[in-house]
Amino acid sequence: MSGKRLEDATVLIVEDGDEYLDNLGRFVHGPHYLQAHNGAQALGILAERAVDLLYLDMRFDRIPRAELLGDHAQATRENNGDPERGWRYLANHQGLYVLAALRQAGFAHLSVIVAYDFSRELARFEFLKQQSPGLDWVPDAVTPDEIRARLLAGIAGRVA
Repeated sequence: MSGKRLEDATVLIVEDGDEYLDNLGRFVHGPHYLQAHNGAQALGILAERAVDLLYLDMRFDRIPRAELLGDHAQATRENNGDPERGWRYLANHQGLYVLAALRQAGFAHLSVIVAYDFSRELARFEFLKQQSPGLDWVPDAVTPDEIRARLLAGIAGRVA
């Protein structure tokens, strides 16, 4: 994808609300933005059309539990048998489950920017990047210019 302009790019935003779509559409002009509100919708869009980059939320606590990816029984076991904590775990880490589903569906090559602050979890991020080489992240407190630079790097296949 090297040499592609931001204005020619398609970015799929996967989030449980509309904040990223609203903010990117308002402050980072250029790409054509698509939106999915859960992992299954994202996979459906990716099966139907080419996308240059995926902008992924980490936490999905505003969608029905049935739409969360991941094994609730396993999450419950890993959270001391507490089903509510299991659901919270799936919601709070849903972005990672979406990444795993992308890999499993053959989209491991896709550039992905996760809206999550990995600055205190760099080893975790490096592990994830080994599985998804086109992975990058941005914290919530990021400027439009910083996001634009990350989008440009991602569509060019140079995710940092």
